[in-house]
Amino acid sequence: MYEIVKNEKNEVEVKITLNKDEWNSYVEKAYQENKGKFNIQGFRKGSAPRKIIEKNYGESVFYDEALDLAFADEYGKFLSENTSLEIIDQPSLTVDKFDGTGLVLTAKAPLMPVVTLGEYKGLKIEKYTEVLDEKKVEKELNQARERSARFVEAKEGEEAKEGDFVTIDFCGFVDGKEFEGGKAENYRLELGSHSFIDNFEDQIVGMKVGEERDIKVTFPADYPAENLKGKASVFKITLHKIENKELPELNDEFASNVSEFETLEEYKADIKKHLQETLDEHIKRENENRLINKVVENATVEIPQVLIDRQLDMFLRDLEMRLSYQGMRLVDYCKFANTTIEQLRENYKPQAENAVKTRLVLEQLIKNENLLVTDEELDARLSTDAEKYNKLLEDYKKSISDKNLAYIKNDMLMDKVILFLTKNNTLE
Repeated sequence: MYEIVKNEKNEVEVKITLNKDEWNSYVEKAYQENKGKFNIQGFRKGSAPRKIIEKNYGESVFYDEALDLAFADEYGKFLSENTSLEIIDQPSLTVDKFDGTGLVLTAKAPLMPVVTLGEYKGLKIEKYTEVLDEKKVEKELNQARERSARFVEAKEGEEAKEGDFVTIDFCGFVDGKEFEGGKAENYRLELGSHSFIDNFEDQIVGMKVGEERDIKVTFPADYPAENLKGKASVFKITLHKIENKELPELNDEFASNVSEFETLEEYKADIKKHLQETLDEHIKRENENRLINKVVENATVEIPQVLIDRQLDMFLRDLEMRLSYQGMRLVDYCKFANTTIEQLRENYKPQAENAVKTRLVLEQLIKNENLLVTDEELDARLSTDAEKYNKLLEDYKKSISDKNLAYIKNDMLMDKVILFLTKNNTLE
């Protein structure tokens, strides 16, 4: 038998009471399920009576299994009869009474928190604006020039200068000893790229082909390799080749070579158009975020720790996945960044709290305003997607997993939330 003794906004407390006979029935059930595990002299395995097993292994030999069975049954009954309660995690369990008269358990489980929405209509919010910086157009043009650069071997006797590519052999020494990872042959390096530590590249400037030089540098105090942190070192350098980088002129010929346009002005106009489109999208997202942030700020909610912990788990899983694409493990990243997983969780905590609160507030707003994605709306979206892949709607539906379908519906629902907030509030 169970009894709800407390049902507050963030927690439900259930008392489960079993009399002597009810408890004994669970012990008997535990015996039936586990008797095959015991070898008792004089009995075939699995045929020893319960009292004989208890005599040999102690009266409580089946209590742990019996407790699990009793809790699963009684708590399961509570869950099936109270489906309106939004329980969000496994309960904590305490034994309040256990004697010859029976058993009393208390289960406490966290509930989905109550969200109290503040003002979310009729708000006046400062509008975000930004004007395209013309320098970004020039930057794009220069990047295109860099991609089209030619590399011409320097003339005999010419000195290396910043911007050149040099091919070198190098070998590094700390305290007079060669260290692991500090040696390479025919290494191609752009001077001025700051690929190497300290002023390594600066000291190659002025060298000529065939020249050897000792370069002195100091490893930074936060260098990933423990044995090199803050250490003074000497690199023996041999310069084999110097390549001058030649950039194409910004003219119509350059534009026609790198784009579909015949003139430089047309090419620049196209770059500006795409940059403006990107900026417009950024401005749109920024203003949407300002609307959402204000609605979230106006709401109140006590967030259970379990939801914050889940969000932190999600953040770290995402970080771990992104690191794996770079061939790095999370533990290696922590060593490199001189941090720990616990410190990462602590650093992410404010972001996790905000993410959870935002989700809860928007879910409550959706309930309040009865915002829904209808089957017709979903089919219209899927039809558009199906056309992109030259598929029939029904065939395309079959190819979508339940997880991806849920993602699409959620994306559409968020569009409805944004539309609702945009219509009912003012950006000025």
